[in-house]
Amino acid sequence: MKTILKFAFILFLVNLIAASILAATYGFTKTRIQKQQDAIKEEALKQVMPETVGDRIEPVKKGGIVKYWKVFKGQGASVAGYIFASKKYGYSSVIETMVGMKKDGTITGVRVLSQNETPGLGAKIVEIVSDKTLISSLKEAFSKEKHAKVAISPHFTEQFRDKDIRGIELSKNNIHAITGATISSRAVLNSIKSMGIELLNNKDE
Repeated sequence: MKTILKFAFILFLVNLIAASILAATYGFTKTRIQKQQDAIKEEALKQVMPETVGDRIEPVKKGGIVKYWKVFKGQGASVAGYIFASKKYGYSSVIETMVGMKKDGTITGVRVLSQNETPGLGAKIVEIVSDKTLISSLKEAFSKEKHAKVAISPHFTEQFRDKDIRGIELSKNNIHAITGATISSRAVLNSIKSMGIELLNNKDE
């Protein structure tokens, strides 16, 4: 009987220690992940709204949660645009985006914050297509001239720029869906369009 109790106590201690280690690891990892996500969002806020439109943003909160951001130019009091986050389930994951929009509904930029779509298909929403060749890349690498680094956006999200958010659609003359990934493409477009229109209709609330 004593032996059984001894083993039970040892097993309890082992489980307790293991649970404590897992809890500590989860807490540490969760904090790091949250910091990374916050950094990505901060960078996205800068990328989706050019300074020519606005250079000052103010969060609009409801219940302590940021719903969207108002964009201002300089010290002006008039709203120049808006930034908002949208998300919708795609083919195999939730796709979250950050969107910049002028006050008239013109899209200034789109950035995918997170996605876990199928590699080679839906994941192409974040694929950057380069027209550089091996030779041109080598020439640039060994050139003495300094070339300014230009931020390159994925082809799919770049299609949204300068389009009226109320009129975006998957078509040959508007937004081209990614081949073999229509579901992912439509999820991004629908989430952006619905959130953008809702914001334009209720921006004074």
